Amino acid sequence: IVQELLNIEKNPGKPCYPFAPELPLVLHRCEYGNLRFGHSVQNLWRVCCDLECKWEELILASGRLRNGLASLQDEAEVRRRDVLEFVQGIKAERKRKRSRNKEIQQDSDDDDINSLSGLLNEDGDDIISWNIAKALIYKHTGMKPNADGPTVQIHVPLMMRGKGTTYEEKIKAILSADDVDGKGGSKRRRELYEQNIKKKKLTKEEDAEFYNRMAQQGGSGL
Repeated sequence: IVQELLNIEKNPGKPCYPFAPELPLVLHRCEYGNLRFGHSVQNLWRVCCDLECKWEELILASGRLRNGLASLQDEAEVRRRDVLEFVQGIKAERKRKRSRNKEIQQDSDDDDINSLSGLLNEDGDDIISWNIAKALIYKHTGMKPNADGPTVQIHVPLMMRGKGTTYEEKIKAILSADDVDGKGGSKRRRELYEQNIKKKKLTKEEDAEFYNRMAQQGGSGL
């Protein structure tokens, strides 16, 4: 897929996709060979105090949230008919979204949402706990409560998604923009672009000098 994205003639625009969560990407530990750091007692004491304080806040917050989830599972109750309507709504929304793109494969269980009437007859009791309701919802939809919220999402293959504006399209829009609002905004953007192009335009000698200087500043010098 990376080779496909790097082919700018075949894919001039970047497919639309969200950024990855930032928390797992934070560097929080690294080591260096043949290097020994010195520390003072005062600084280490203060750092430990700060980390202990933050840990206590987060562990207490985590405990409260976990207790809230457990309470809902054990104490909250819903009608089985409401669960059926909820599942039918999810399947109808999923089917509607898939119908927008004919190339996305349709799931067989989305063809007939009325086939879910068996939900009303399972286990007999009309009032069920939230824990059982969640299990039924997952059984018929594959969905669980998560940080994304109640939004019904479907997976669209990356290369089938809409493409963003290309660099050439943006430049064309800047150069062909008319001053339609009377405030000079479009004209000003065009002038700034042309000024930046002139500033960045270097000769071959200047380019070579720049890269040689960068190579000498690097660790390998290659």
